[in-house]
Amino acid sequence: MKLTRLLLVVVASACATNPATGRRQLIFMSEAQEIQLGKQSDAEIRQQMGVYNDPQLQQYVDRVGQRLARASKRPGLPWAFAVVDEPAVNAFALPGGFVYLARGILPFLRDEAEMAAVLGHEVGHVDARHSAEAYSKQQAFGVSRALGGALWPRGKAVIGAASVGLGFAFLKFGRDAELESDRLGVNYTSAAGWQPSAMQGLLGTLARLDEAQGSRRGVPNWALTHPPAADRVMRVQEAVAAAGTASTTTNRAEFERVIEGVVFGDSREKGIVRGSQFLHPILRFGVQLPDGWEIANANDQVSAQPPDAGSVAIILQIVEGGSENAAQVAEASMTEAGFRQTSGSATTINGLRAHAGTYEGTASNQRVVARAAFIKHGGRTGQFYRLVGLAVADQFGAVESAISRSINSFRPLSQPEADRIQPDRVRFHVVRAGDTWDSIARSVTDGVKAGTMAIMNGREPGAALRVGERIRIVVGG
Repeated sequence: MKLTRLLLVVVASACATNPATGRRQLIFMSEAQEIQLGKQSDAEIRQQMGVYNDPQLQQYVDRVGQRLARASKRPGLPWAFAVVDEPAVNAFALPGGFVYLARGILPFLRDEAEMAAVLGHEVGHVDARHSAEAYSKQQAFGVSRALGGALWPRGKAVIGAASVGLGFAFLKFGRDAELESDRLGVNYTSAAGWQPSAMQGLLGTLARLDEAQGSRRGVPNWALTHPPAADRVMRVQEAVAAAGTASTTTNRAEFERVIEGVVFGDSREKGIVRGSQFLHPILRFGVQLPDGWEIANANDQVSAQPPDAGSVAIILQIVEGGSENAAQVAEASMTEAGFRQTSGSATTINGLRAHAGTYEGTASNQRVVARAAFIKHGGRTGQFYRLVGLAVADQFGAVESAISRSINSFRPLSQPEADRIQPDRVRFHVVRAGDTWDSIARSVTDGVKAGTMAIMNGREPGAALRVGERIRIVVGG
């Protein structure tokens, strides 16, 4: 009882009114602590996701962001704006003023005003202290959880926990918080001189993407971390109307100049999916995954699952074993993940030294069988590639041969072969007579749908092209 009263006192003392929103919030950190958390998480984001290697683009985004920050309610924060090297259509913010665009959103923004609307929305999250509020609620929950003790057992994840920084990237706010940030974003965009209706255009594009594509590889896209965009288009109209028509800047020409050549989809630095292959030209290896399986290229692993998913997956990761003995690394790695070896031996896979084995473990009270290989590739001492296929026991037999074929396909790439692997990029094309979205998609790229390119140009997928118009396309690497 005394502990409960203490918790209530702490919670009450942490409530404060936010000047940007007028709401009282539960915040367990000072502004200085919020900034420190943001700096720590920023370092994690930059290390895990990587900053997109285009200094001109980075300077441009930061310049636009700083104008918005000056129009915010917290201009004194150490605001920083960056493009991270992620293919997802997304943007996010950390406490303390650290804001990011995933490069995957850039091809779908029509002009500088829409980019300002995205950044303004994220500035709104920071101003409204949504991340700090969510973090504080988690801390409060942690206090009560500590009081509960053994009522909250912890399970062991096979893949490992995400960093605090990535936790903010994956954070999903409630509908009210997102609508609040939409409204604030419109206000900041307009106050800084951009056309406020850009927010509606942005949300309309995202709504079409939500319907057409759903999630993309990498981090979650806007559709998964935000409420439905179509609903928000209607709700933001009041804020756009209140902002008036005095601000009209769109700066489309400058925006298109800066984004021409931006990587679309996977990058060389993180490896590229080509059909059913995963190719990494920097680390110089390739692996063939089962035809028809959905491949996800995340920051710390590549995974593949059949369309019906079930409890089946193939996962590729780098492991640091601290030893050059493949068998020892395999034993330590799989034991830590909760698996024991039932058979295994030293082998070679396409000339590479390896240890391959079959393992058993449990997950959610089900017996899981795994076939795994620990493959030595590259010069770093103690570093191995762990390529493992796993399924619940009664499904393993049906996928065992597919898993084995993928494991045995792991191969080194020659330097000339690696040099030929290039990413897709955004380019511009002047429409000629006879051009259609389908004909352009077939002739210049591999795997990017015609409908996707139409949405990139602010058009409905079935809309006709006009001879002479300049459109965005994706050119294959």
